[in-house]
Amino acid sequence: MKRLFAILTLAAASLPAQQSASNRSQITARIDSLVNEYLAAGPTASAAVAVVRGRDTILMRGYGYADISTHRAAGPRTVYEIGSITKQFTSSAIMRLVEQHKINLDDDMSKYLPDFPMQGHHVTIRQLLNHTSGIHSYTSKAEWRPHWADDLSPDSIVGFIKRDTFDFAPGTAWRYNNTGYVLLGMIIEKVTGTPYATYLDEQFFKPLGLKQTRYCPNHPTDTTFAIGYSPRGGQLVPSEYLSLTQPFAAGALCSTVRDFLVWQRALHNGRVVNATSYSAMTTPESLTTGSRLNYGFGLQIAQLGAHRVIVHGGGINGFTTAQYWIPDDSMSVIVFTNSDGQAPDALAMNIGRVVLNMPLVSRPRAAAVVPLDPKVRDAVAGTYEFASPTGNPFVVHFYVENGQLMSKADGPGQGAFPMLYHGNNTFGASFDPSLRVIFSIENGVVTGATLNQGAGSMKGTRRP
Repeated sequence: MKRLFAILTLAAASLPAQQSASNRSQITARIDSLVNEYLAAGPTASAAVAVVRGRDTILMRGYGYADISTHRAAGPRTVYEIGSITKQFTSSAIMRLVEQHKINLDDDMSKYLPDFPMQGHHVTIRQLLNHTSGIHSYTSKAEWRPHWADDLSPDSIVGFIKRDTFDFAPGTAWRYNNTGYVLLGMIIEKVTGTPYATYLDEQFFKPLGLKQTRYCPNHPTDTTFAIGYSPRGGQLVPSEYLSLTQPFAAGALCSTVRDFLVWQRALHNGRVVNATSYSAMTTPESLTTGSRLNYGFGLQIAQLGAHRVIVHGGGINGFTTAQYWIPDDSMSVIVFTNSDGQAPDALAMNIGRVVLNMPLVSRPRAAAVVPLDPKVRDAVAGTYEFASPTGNPFVVHFYVENGQLMSKADGPGQGAFPMLYHGNNTFGASFDPSLRVIFSIENGVVTGATLNQGAGSMKGTRRP
């Protein structure tokens, strides 16, 4: 839910246009101010930021600490876990194999992974890439979390959901799915006979000169790596350990903003895949129902005012990331952070607005928190489907943990977080004062819910 309205808010503006940002010193000063405000509000330990328009590097610097305990400063060469931004590397690897006629997008995945129980369904490579397979995401399974510290093979990761009923018939709906990208990584290994990490290194990292981009090590000793943190009671503490064997092809890569800028430019300028493959990666398709998606292959398509934007974020224990590519302006905005309390999507969006001399989107003030009646807490707990602007359901799970109402949404970089009660069956969240979930309750029974964030609003129904 943290980045639910990344697309809606891209097109929204709540402040009048500010003074001209044509002067470089004004632009960099405003970006500095936005980043420092973001770090303080999180709290967030550090952010590395790269902003480039055409051949003009407007800003590339770090803010805050890559390691709080040693006061090691962050910089453009600080290595961050990039989470789900990994997916565009995986999809690019698949498209390379398509170009070599080793894979067809409409092949059934069972051609490569015959041991996966399909339950009578047919899932294509294309459906794994665009999250329409219907296969359950292992990161949504409660049984997965107790195993975070375990080193697991891809087969073991898929094993968490192997016997689960499909969420929907393949191609009929969209739901963000980390299992699909683990399966894609397994297919890459099966077709090439090469470990996923080695394949990416040989095909992409070395040829492009990405010297600090790699499959993340579990226990890095290199001091260029940032330490991951989580907010607890207004303070930052080291994040809970997650073996990096588990995100695999869905989210296990590390990089720097400097390296990622090279990758982003290479991908969008035809040096990674050919024009046909790139078009497939950045062109949303439709469901069998006719509903149009806003997701390609490992990349999401959005608007920033009149500007088309190709985006994706990442979230993993201790890290959140955002990357924007604005094709018509040849403009990159990349933000990597080493804290998982708040996603930097809105920050990256406002940085883009500064450079394009557009009005900013402001953060509203937080509402007062009041005591929550356990009867209300227990009544609203459950899984809800909200009707998103794309026509595809946005699924949010509300559950009680240690007496606290928690929320966990299906989607990129979505972590669990506590809901704050504001009275009148209305809940919010500390990371975004604009977020409100308003439940309609009659005779102790929830009849519906409304989710507001930024400039957007969605109506929701509770699953039986």
